[in-house]
Amino acid sequence: MIGEFQKRAVVWSNDSDRRSIALYLKGVVTPLISLEPGGYVGLWGVKGNVQVESIDIINNLSEPINITGIDNDLPLNIKFTIEEIKPGFTYRLKVGDISNETGEYVGHLKVRTDHPRKPEFVVVVNGYITDN
Repeated sequence: MIGEFQKRAVVWSNDSDRRSIALYLKGVVTPLISLEPGGYVGLWGVKGNVQVESIDIINNLSEPINITGIDNDLPLNIKFTIEEIKPGFTYRLKVGDISNETGEYVGHLKVRTDHPRKPEFVVVVNGYITDN
C-alpha cells in the first residue's frame, strides 16, 4: 500500500450499553524508495532498433542513499547505465537491449544500496525482440 489510506474496524463486545465500537485509522504511506514510472522495464521492438528505457530511482528519505552495485541476470540480453541526477536522492537507470537473437526474455536488475533499511530492491526487465 502506497499513498493515503483509511481503514475501519468494528469491535463487538458483550457490553449491553455498547455492543460495538468502530475504530478508524488513516494515514499516508511513503515508500523509502520510489521507482518512476514503475519498477518494470519493457524492451519491445526490432532487433538492433529497440529504444532504451529509463526508470528514475527516487530516495524519499531525508538522508542520502548511494547505489553500491547492480546485479544483472540478463547479461546476454541487456546493458544498463546508472546516472546520478541529484546526488544521494535521484538516480536514472537506463536499460537497453543487446540481444543477438529474437524472442522473449524476463529477468531482473537487483540494485544494492548502502542504506540498512533498504539494502536492495529489484527492477523487472521484460523483452520481446522481433526480426521485423
